Amino acid sequence: MKSRKALAILFLLAGSCTTRNENSALVISSVIPPIASAVGTGAATALGCKFDPGSPEYTPDLPYNPAENRGSIAAVVVNNLSPTTSLNPLLRGDSTSFLPHQAVVNYEYLPAAAGAAPGTNIIPTTGIVVPGGGGKGTVGIDIFNGLAVSVPNGTYIRVTFHLEGKLVDGSLVHTAEREYLFRYCTTAGCGLGGPWAALVGTTLESCL
Repeated sequence: MKSRKALAILFLLAGSCTTRNENSALVISSVIPPIASAVGTGAATALGCKFDPGSPEYTPDLPYNPAENRGSIAAVVVNNLSPTTSLNPLLRGDSTSFLPHQAVVNYEYLPAAAGAAPGTNIIPTTGIVVPGGGGKGTVGIDIFNGLAVSVPNGTYIRVTFHLEGKLVDGSLVHTAEREYLFRYCTTAGCGLGGPWAALVGTTLESCL
């Protein structure tokens, strides 16, 4: 009887970790745009792009102009799983490291009169392995990958997404769900006015 009660308690604790696609173990703590810079000199100058997990979240809506950017952002993931190295320090590595594989993204146009938004989009991701024990890492996502978005200028696009992947031990896992806003714009230069853009030679180019 005691063992049955113990199993029931463990089941309830496990269930309490995930509610409405939320996950307290793998959390998207912020959404950040890339940081652009001009790399090199003279004719060899090129656009350099990076994500800094220490960057503050960009709180206004990000501009999206299909002629100028791809909606390239990064989710900063915090892995709160307890490392397993203490179970056997000599023979066991940390099996709780998170390996992101893809983003599952849903879209909503605001106002709804802008039209029907695309369906769920599965997008391959890039990023480093995120270690357990409070480890942090950036996972890059081209949030509009494969989509042809055409809505009135000024339309807001709400994206709701989570990341899916594996732990080193092979377990299939996903992060908490996260929402973020983009603003569709068509005016030339509207997507080039932030830290995600840099002057390369005489041309302003975007990492976003």
